[in-house]
Amino acid sequence: MSEPGRSLDDEAIAEEACALFPPLVAPPAELAPRPRSLADTGIPRRVLEMLLIKHLSQVTELDKLALSSRLCLSGSLVEELLQGLKGEALLETRADGRFERSLRFGLTHKGMALAQYEWQRDGYLGPAPVSLTQYRALVMRQSARHDFVTAERFAAGMSDVLLTPAMINQLGPALNSGRAIFIYGHPGTGKTYVSRRLVRLFATGVLIPHALCIDEHVLPVFDPLVHRPLQLGQGASLRLDEGADPRWQWCQRPEVMVGGELTTDMLDVNYDASLHAYRAPLQLKANNGLFLIDDLGRQKVAVDAILNRWIVPMEERIDYLTLASGKHFEVPFEQVLVFSTNLPPHELVDEAFLRRIGYKIPFLPISPEHYRQLWQQQCQRHEVQWDEPLLQHLLKDLHQACAVPLLPCHPRDLVGLCRDQINFTQAPPRLTSELLDAVWRSYFVSTEEQGGKDHEG
Repeated sequence: MSEPGRSLDDEAIAEEACALFPPLVAPPAELAPRPRSLADTGIPRRVLEMLLIKHLSQVTELDKLALSSRLCLSGSLVEELLQGLKGEALLETRADGRFERSLRFGLTHKGMALAQYEWQRDGYLGPAPVSLTQYRALVMRQSARHDFVTAERFAAGMSDVLLTPAMINQLGPALNSGRAIFIYGHPGTGKTYVSRRLVRLFATGVLIPHALCIDEHVLPVFDPLVHRPLQLGQGASLRLDEGADPRWQWCQRPEVMVGGELTTDMLDVNYDASLHAYRAPLQLKANNGLFLIDDLGRQKVAVDAILNRWIVPMEERIDYLTLASGKHFEVPFEQVLVFSTNLPPHELVDEAFLRRIGYKIPFLPISPEHYRQLWQQQCQRHEVQWDEPLLQHLLKDLHQACAVPLLPCHPRDLVGLCRDQINFTQAPPRLTSELLDAVWRSYFVSTEEQGGKDHEG
C-alpha cells in the first residue's frame, strides 16, 4: 500500500480518473434527452411555474433567455410557462421591444405576493427538478454493476498503490459484486487511502440531477462538494434545445466519505425550517458511486443504530425516505458501500449482519520487502539519502525490538519527520541512525510505559 491518510488532493484524483479511462460510454444526450414538451419534463406544470416566479422575485426583471438558463429548460417551454402566468396576471412584460429577444418579464403585485407564499412553502431556487420516476430509471441504468472492473483496469487505476496479490484478488471482485465491503485492520495500514481510490476504477461518468421533485416539494441532490463535473467534450451543444437535458449534470462517479462525525440524521432527509428547504441524505448523493463510512465505532451514536439503517437497503437495493410533510418515497440504493474500522469486526458487528456483507477484507502489516519499497519512495520524494545498514537498523533495532508492526504509514511519517529535522538544523540531506533514533522517540509514545505496544503520537 502506498502512503495512507486522509489528506488527499481530490482534484488530482478526479483528473487521474478522467485520464485513465474515457469518461463517456453512452452519451448524456442518449441517457437523458432534452424534454420537448412540459409533459416530457415529468414535473407538474404548477411546480415549474412557481419555480419561475421565485426566480423572477429575486430580480427586477429577466428576459426569456436568462430564465431558460436559470431553469435549464428550452426557450419554447419557458415561453409556454410565461404565457400561462401572464394569463393569470402574475407577471407582465416590462419592455415593448420591437424584437422578441428584447422582451423582459417582471412580477405583478399579485405575482410577488404569490412568490412570497411559495418561499414559505418551499425554499428551493435553482434548475428545474427531475421526476422521481426518471431518476429511478437513470440510476439503475448507470449502476456500477454494469461497469465491470477488470484485472487490467485495476492495475492501471492502482498503479501508484502497492497492494499484495491477495488483496487485489479480493478488492476487484468485491467492486463488481455490488455488495457491501467491510475493511478492517491496524491504524495506518492504508484502509482510507485505498478505499478512496476505488471509485476511480470505474470507467464511466454518470448524470446527477440538480434536484428531485416529490409531489410538489423539491429535494436538491447535486452537491459541488461531492459531485465533480466532467467536460462533455468537443461538439457538445450549448443550446438549451439540443443535446442532453441540462437538469442533469455530467459528473465523475461520486465519492462520499464520512467518519466519526456521522450521525443517523445525516442518513435521512433533513428539513431546514428557517430556509424552508430540504437537504438530501448522504447515501442519495452517493448513488452510482462510493459511500465510505470510515472509523466505524468512533461515532457518537451507537454502531447498531448506524448498521441497522443499512439492513434493508443492502438486501433490497432500495432506500426508504420521508419528507417533513410525512410523504414516504423510495429511491434506488445503487452504490459501493464500504465500512472501514480499526477495531476487530466481531466487537462491532454480530454474525447476522456480517453475513449480509459480501466481502470482509483485512488490511494487515506489510512485509519487509514491501516496507523497503515504501521507504525508498519516501526518501526519493523528500530528496534524502540513506543506506542499507540504516534500514536494517530501523527494521531490527527499532521495529522488531520494540514490537512495532510494519505499517505502510511508517515510512512516510518517519522520513517526513527526518526531513523536518534536516531543514531545521540545515544538516546534509542524509539519514543517520542518530537522527532516526531521535525521530522514533518523538513519533512513538515510550514503549516502556505502554508495554511495548505501538502507540503513535
